[in-house]
Amino acid sequence: MSQNQNYNSSELISFLWQKRKHLIIITALAFVISIGVSLYMTPYYMARAIVFPTKSNSVDFSSNSRNSVVEFGDEADAERLLQVLVSPEIRDSLTLKYDLYTHYEVDTAEAHAKFEFQKKYEQNIHFDRTRYNSINIDVLDTEPKKAMLIANDIVRLVDTVMNRMIRERAQGPKFAVEYEVDLIRREMGDYSEKLKSLGDSGVVSVDERGNMYADYMEALKSGSSGKELAEEIKRKINATQKYASEYDTYTNLVNGFSVRYTNILDVNDQVHQYAKTEIQQTIRHSLAEEPDKKAKPKRAIIVLLATFSAFIMAIFILLGIEKVKELRAIN
Repeated sequence: MSQNQNYNSSELISFLWQKRKHLIIITALAFVISIGVSLYMTPYYMARAIVFPTKSNSVDFSSNSRNSVVEFGDEADAERLLQVLVSPEIRDSLTLKYDLYTHYEVDTAEAHAKFEFQKKYEQNIHFDRTRYNSINIDVLDTEPKKAMLIANDIVRLVDTVMNRMIRERAQGPKFAVEYEVDLIRREMGDYSEKLKSLGDSGVVSVDERGNMYADYMEALKSGSSGKELAEEIKRKINATQKYASEYDTYTNLVNGFSVRYTNILDVNDQVHQYAKTEIQQTIRHSLAEEPDKKAKPKRAIIVLLATFSAFIMAIFILLGIEKVKELRAIN
């Protein structure tokens, strides 16, 4: 087997030596053509902006909670940010501002203009999540300054889109909370008025009831000087005996609604802040800078690959021609 392999190798080397002129000519032609093609290709420049996602609950305005706007997000937050980056709203904003249909040379009158535009958009603008959960915003363009501007506009548009989504999401809860606040205020007002009315009639709180009889007896012992006080205490005792349970019920209701009112006010403040939020939704590692070196095409790689491919292809073609000659000679 080894002798056959050596024999075949020797035959192949001998064959290639015989066809060296053909191989050199084909390879040289491929080399020259690939250089010409690579020089003809339009150079593209890449601008990169890098951002980190924030926590999904980062907009927290309640006074008794930690504000986590500066906290880095996890994988879920990074994936959520990616979904916002590929949203049609950002694409359409960039398209309108930079007239990308014209810039990408897509004819809007074509039957599949949107499809062709989307394909070129995705080729030139793409987003990647790194293992550190940062997001690379890469923009390729024939104009280096425009690549930088588009990349930085995307970073700013993320804030616009996410803040709009938060504001829209807050509208429903906002009206519901406002209704609840108004309802609690009305009910608390009604119960407070009833408590005031009972208090005016002489009903006293649980804390005051324990000493009422002792105070009444003390006033009676004072004779004529304490007669008026004794009558007032007696009035309160009678009213309390009659309406104590009702007074206690309204007291409990007012206390319960007071706690509920305090909690709903915290939620109300939170929802109103959400409804008008305008904050930075990403942690910006670095904005894009104007590139001074093209990103593609890699002309040296193109020339090398094209030349090597032509050389290999030429060998197979020459071997095929030689094999056909041998078969014809046998027949």
